[in-house]
Amino acid sequence: MIIQLKASAGKAGLETVVSELAQDGVPRKRLDIFSGDTYTMVGVQGDVSKLNQDKYQALSMVKRVHRISDPFKELSRQYHAEDTVISLDNGHQVGRDLSLIAGPCAIESREQLFKTAELVSQAGANLLRGGAFKPRTIHRSFQGLGEEGLKLLAEAREKFAMPVISEIMDARDIPLFEKYQIDIWQVGARNCLNYSFLDALAEVEDPKPVLLKRGDHVSMNELLGAALRLYEGNHQVILCERGDKTADRVYRNVLNLNNVSYLKHHYHLPVIVDPSHGTGVRELVVDLGMAGVAAGADGLIVEVHHQPDKALCDGAQSLNSEFKAMVPLAKSIFSARQRAA
Repeated sequence: MIIQLKASAGKAGLETVVSELAQDGVPRKRLDIFSGDTYTMVGVQGDVSKLNQDKYQALSMVKRVHRISDPFKELSRQYHAEDTVISLDNGHQVGRDLSLIAGPCAIESREQLFKTAELVSQAGANLLRGGAFKPRTIHRSFQGLGEEGLKLLAEAREKFAMPVISEIMDARDIPLFEKYQIDIWQVGARNCLNYSFLDALAEVEDPKPVLLKRGDHVSMNELLGAALRLYEGNHQVILCERGDKTADRVYRNVLNLNNVSYLKHHYHLPVIVDPSHGTGVRELVVDLGMAGVAAGADGLIVEVHHQPDKALCDGAQSLNSEFKAMVPLAKSIFSARQRAA
């Protein structure tokens, strides 16, 4: 980190900065001080991840603070060059194997969940998704089955021998997710920057993998900051790109594949693409899913329903027979990408 002092700072201003750094645990021997004709620069050597950049920027004698190292270095490839691989109980490895996560947006009934689970299992999915708690814009809309949904999901896991993923919305539900042994806990887009919630998940004593969805218009720095909060207590973090709202109402969201490629080049966490929420349009889901895998994604999370036209949630973006056609395409692109690496 480099702290640039104002021309008017003088020796007193420099000593104030040096004193503040000492109070924050940075001794003078770790400082490189360069004095020019106009400005003085203070270079701070070593790990500065715990220094509050805003604090130093706010000092009256400071002109600008430059952070040189990646503030999310624990997630960066400079710190951890190899891909993070998360092993599930059935041997599936997120980050190494192609993860094909499929199932209904919301669990509506045992029949609906089991018929959809059978469909995606036979098509080649290796993880089953199912929403038990559903955050809806209109509170009168179907909100999910709650604990009963988790119970059905756990039952489906045993019957179809597939790990399961479901969205957790509140720290108070942590005991339920533990009780039903949900394999991957999803943090939805609306909770992406809910820091107290993320901190609670990071403090779970026996943590499960967490899939963190990027919220609407959440920047890369904000997403990585949220991921780092989880990572400090649980290294099993999976990032998920699911698009942004735009002025164009043809689509629910526009999938940002720049983010997928950027994250895979610079950071070591697995990245999953959600082409269902990323488009909101059924006929676009397969195409955008393939583009996501080509861009470097480690897998897809796709909404599938055995009767999409009767779905209580997100039927317009849910696949049916299309998912069966999607799986071999995704596998072929993933294999080609691996051969080219």
